[in-house]
Amino acid sequence: MLKRLKDGGGGNALAEPLRVVSRNGDCAAHLPPVDILLVDDREDKLLALEAILDPLRHNLVKAQSGSEALQRLLRQEFAVILLDVSMPEMDGFETAALIRQRPNSEATPIIFVTAHSTSDHEISRGYSLGAVDYILSPIVPEFLRTKVSVFVDLYRKTEQLRRSQQEILNLNVELQQRLSALTEINRELESFNYSISHDLRAPLRSMQSFAEAIREDPDSHLSSESLDFLSRIIRSGRYMDNLLHDLLAYSRLARAELVNTHVDLDSALKEVLAQLHKDIEDKHAKIEIRQPLGRVRGNLPTLKQVLANLIGNALKFVDASKAPHLKIHSEKDGAFLRIWILDNGIGIAPEHHQKIFGLFERLHNGSIYPGTGVGLAIVRKGVERMGGAVGLESKLGRGSRFWVQLPEV
Repeated sequence: MLKRLKDGGGGNALAEPLRVVSRNGDCAAHLPPVDILLVDDREDKLLALEAILDPLRHNLVKAQSGSEALQRLLRQEFAVILLDVSMPEMDGFETAALIRQRPNSEATPIIFVTAHSTSDHEISRGYSLGAVDYILSPIVPEFLRTKVSVFVDLYRKTEQLRRSQQEILNLNVELQQRLSALTEINRELESFNYSISHDLRAPLRSMQSFAEAIREDPDSHLSSESLDFLSRIIRSGRYMDNLLHDLLAYSRLARAELVNTHVDLDSALKEVLAQLHKDIEDKHAKIEIRQPLGRVRGNLPTLKQVLANLIGNALKFVDASKAPHLKIHSEKDGAFLRIWILDNGIGIAPEHHQKIFGLFERLHNGSIYPGTGVGLAIVRKGVERMGGAVGLESKLGRGSRFWVQLPEV
């Protein structure tokens, strides 16, 4: 049988394709051939090795001396080297020692081929130089093909692993570049958001003040239609001011360096309820607290803002025919403490449970349940910045159970 054979000058011929099966039984015909180096000073022995290995359909590269073998190794990599022990000028042991000194070939498997019985000392010397096996003449063809196939499989798997590792490295570099770009974009957006929210509030308040002054001026003699327009301007201005206020709070949370400390939840909740006292009284709300709530690691101002937003929503999103009824308690969850805020409100459909934590996400008519759609985004951002998590359990028309989870101390 004829096949392409690399021998320095290199003729080539056509050969019938063979179905080669690897040791594990998988068909290897679709895999590209690998390079195998045959080193022997005798041409007849090289031809014999070629004839034995030809059915494997790999690229067989010949070298008739140790120095020629080293030159071949400078130009290409090999899956395995079959190396004659007895060669003039530079024997197999010396050649193997030099092969192992080169980084590109220090791990290439070497099978020593010898025509005479080898002493234990020589075998030990060969293994110390990196030999993986010995083959004695006369060579059993199937035995040699099996050994070579094992190292070819190992070489292919090693190459695949190396390529996969390189692909992972390349992907990591690309991912890091994209992450850096996104971080810079987010930084610019946060700066833009902060500037817009901060710089627009002053002229907006001036517009509101002028509109209110005109409406209250007894000498303005405005028609009822004009007074209605002024009232709309004032309401829109008030809504826009609230929106900018919330955007500013969100931007500050995203930009600020938060310092987490030990926070007493009972004390923090007491301050929040004091801030919301008027709203609680106006709505005749009932709030039940199961104390003590415990202590967590967090940022006190941020945690108070989170609790205020959640309690404020629980007071707001209630059917007009009901008085708000809130229940607040905490429970351990491994190394975390989970604070629950339960209400008797209008509830949230399951498909909206994640959506509502996004910016400007509103599920209800603004004229019935006013708001900016930023409050729960502030809650999510604040809890994440403190190293915690937030979520809810709710069904439409059956109230909501919001929870905030933070490390317990």
